Amino acid sequence: MYAEKHFRVIKAKISRIGADALYLADERSLRYLIGFYFSGMVLLVPRKGKPICLIDTMNHALAEDLMREIKSDILLVPGTVRNGLKKYVKESGIKIIAYSDEYVSVSAYNSLKRIIPGIKFVSSQGGVPVPGILADMRKIKSEQEIDIIRKAAKITTGIWRKVRREIRTGMTEKQIAVVVDVLIRQAGCVNSFPTIAAIAENTAYPHAIPTSRRLKENEHVLVDFGVRYKGYCSDLTRVYLNGRIDRQIRGLIDHVHKAHDEAIGMVKNGTCIGMLGSMVNKRFLDADLGGNILHGLGHGIGIEVHERPFLRVGSREKLKKGMVITIEPGLYVEGLGGIREEDMILVTDKGCEVLTV
Repeated sequence: MYAEKHFRVIKAKISRIGADALYLADERSLRYLIGFYFSGMVLLVPRKGKPICLIDTMNHALAEDLMREIKSDILLVPGTVRNGLKKYVKESGIKIIAYSDEYVSVSAYNSLKRIIPGIKFVSSQGGVPVPGILADMRKIKSEQEIDIIRKAAKITTGIWRKVRREIRTGMTEKQIAVVVDVLIRQAGCVNSFPTIAAIAENTAYPHAIPTSRRLKENEHVLVDFGVRYKGYCSDLTRVYLNGRIDRQIRGLIDHVHKAHDEAIGMVKNGTCIGMLGSMVNKRFLDADLGGNILHGLGHGIGIEVHERPFLRVGSREKLKKGMVITIEPGLYVEGLGGIREEDMILVTDKGCEVLTV
């Protein structure tokens, strides 16, 4: 999602950590900064001058068209990325390159050292981690990003309405997941993560893998899925009740639903994330269900399905206007089943907007 202001922020931050340029080659960062990605491409953001995008000759013409669409002044250099990087670094006098060890593998790092010997690579400086440069920027969504995410959420809830009409006694978890995946493709999207479809006792696993377990009368189904639309992710979890459900499961549903709604009611600009998580956990602890908590309250969502901020107990971070997060309390009883209710939430000045309605 190209924006000149992003590069101004990056330049200021790499200057503060004493680097001459920031090296980026991962899909998430490139899609966020310029809106597209081809395997092997590299973006180098120097402290002074224009960013440079190194791309192989095969994809150069299409990249040029895409650059024109976003009205970018990024320098696009075709040819061998290896040679282009070596030439540019030498001509620009770059001596120190910042990189994210979160996104650059050991083999890629060693390759860089061979391509441009004599360059100092830094992944942190003075306690400032390089991964945080883009991750912190991505937490606050622009209006354009919010519009895309809102559309992704709308597509997702539309798919769920269709899926719940298709679930039948006798279907396997795999068949339910296929129904979801086909509808995602028919909507012109791809999965933001592998679809989770679990039945009865298998719902006790938060990241259950669909099996050949068949749905019987009076059992529940948990479905967790998302789409990727224009590079942005959605995430939704719903529970389907196939008849009269076990009393203990209904109790879990009641506790999770109330915690879910109370947490959403507290979401607004300035709310402490740790306090939000503690409130939900206290509700479960007071009901003697503390041993059935297996994960945090939620996470940020955008270019990645799981990104900052993470809604963890003990976090001192505060929610800010423009963040898009999930609220997904869950309770799990081994051998019986689990319940999770998840929605996507946009943080606003005075409250929030539930996107997955």
